[in-house]
Amino acid sequence: MTASTVDTVESTPSLRRAGLNRWDSPWLNGKFLVGLTMVTLVALMGIIGPLFWDTSLARVASSPQNLPPPWAPSYRHLVQESSPSAADASPVQQASSEGERSPGGSITGGNPLARATPASSGGSITGGNPLATAQPGGSSVTGGNPFQSQTQAEATTQPQTTNPYGFGVPTWKHPLGTESNGRDMLAVLIVGAPRSLRVGLIAAGIGMLVGIALGFTAGFLGGWVDNVIRTTSDAVITIPSLAVLIVISAYVRTVSVENMALLLALFAWPGPTRLIRAQVLTLRERGYVQMARLSGASTFDIMFKEMMPNLLPYLAASFTGNVSGAILAATGLEALGLGPTRIPTLGMTIFYAIRAAAILRGMWWWWGLPIALLVIIFTGLFLMTIGLDEIANPRLRGAQSQ
Repeated sequence: MTASTVDTVESTPSLRRAGLNRWDSPWLNGKFLVGLTMVTLVALMGIIGPLFWDTSLARVASSPQNLPPPWAPSYRHLVQESSPSAADASPVQQASSEGERSPGGSITGGNPLARATPASSGGSITGGNPLATAQPGGSSVTGGNPFQSQTQAEATTQPQTTNPYGFGVPTWKHPLGTESNGRDMLAVLIVGAPRSLRVGLIAAGIGMLVGIALGFTAGFLGGWVDNVIRTTSDAVITIPSLAVLIVISAYVRTVSVENMALLLALFAWPGPTRLIRAQVLTLRERGYVQMARLSGASTFDIMFKEMMPNLLPYLAASFTGNVSGAILAATGLEALGLGPTRIPTLGMTIFYAIRAAAILRGMWWWWGLPIALLVIIFTGLFLMTIGLDEIANPRLRGAQSQ
């Protein structure tokens, strides 16, 4: 084997690491693909979910109230207490099952007109009230209350619960339980998660479009245009957006998903404007931009046909970050009760749980499941942002110069 052959064999793995393999695309980033999968699954819940679950259960009073999830081990005693076995029956129930072997205990023989029941083993001395129904196992001296009509069968079939908060018996008809408003939690998550994600996408999309237009204009043209746009964005970015949004939302009578997204978009454009302007300031001095100017290309073509394609991964990473910020702001407003009250969202579900003291009542499924779904959304967007940063910057993904 010659020296050139050895060099070729040793350099093959390094060439593959450098990206010479035809399947080795920078867009096949593991973090980006995992994050994209997580966010896509949440977005598809609104499309696939109604195919296997009745989303009308997300309406108020459509389901029983306060049902824990049936798979939670802490509430199995509710199922056991609602269906007692024969081995755990009380002595009165065992006596009633004996039938004719339970003789009456009256000294005078009782009322000859009263109908004797198999389980009537009363202990009345005078024979009891002839108008009252027989009370099995009674020990009243005067015959008991003649107006009491509850039988032993009704008493034994009544479910017994020891939970002080009145939780119902878990059932697989509601696999994630229900809340105090009578809504199924699975239906609430199927309907609310895509809507919360849509609020972030709309708000971040509008903010990015405005930021791209203003950022490219300020960075490429410069001069007094740059001064006006830069000063305006710096002034708006210092305003406490959450406080202003709380005041605006308090005066808006009807808040929908679109209205919430528009309110968030009012303060979603200064950040992208500043970041895009900084990138355009470095790109306008590149050689291909100077050649485009000398060839007579228009300002619009230079900005959006020559420079913008080189910023697409960076813009995508900035967009995913803005979506996370918009969802977080929307959830904060909704947790304060300033969101769409008639439309199930993750933030409004948390608000209703806080208002009903779900934490103190131990109803963890009411507030824990929406928070877990929000964590999944934020984690997926964060992984997408990191992956897009690595795609845009080869040094971040560990590419070595050859």
